[in-house]
Order: sequence, then C-alpha cells, then structure tokens
Amino acid sequence: MVIRIPKDAPASAVDDALKTIANQPKLARKGFDATKYTGKIKFPVDGLTYQKKVRDEWE
Repeated sequence: MVIRIPKDAPASAVDDALKTIANQPKLARKGFDATKYTGKIKFPVDGLTYQKKVRDEWE
C-alpha cells in the first residue's frame, strides 16, 4: 500500500495517513521482521571492544 502526501498538505492529512496505516491488519503491512534473527549470529568479539577498535582505525 502506498500513501502519497503532497508537500503542501496540512498536518491533518499526515495524521489521517498515519491512522490509515495503523488501522490496517498486521498481515497487510509489508516489512522486514528482524526479530526472527535476534540472537542468531554468534560474534567472536565483544561488541564494545570491536567498536572501539574500528573507530580507532578511522582516525
């Protein structure tokens, strides 16, 4: 489903579009369900340690 909102639309038009999307059944909404991959990847290094290492390489 595509909802188009023109640039000059009032704020009420945006609110109406958001309500239309929220009132759809969940099966009608398309998207990527990332929760099925939560905790599935085993990373050999602590995440914070890896971030610090990578950020040091940027500088």
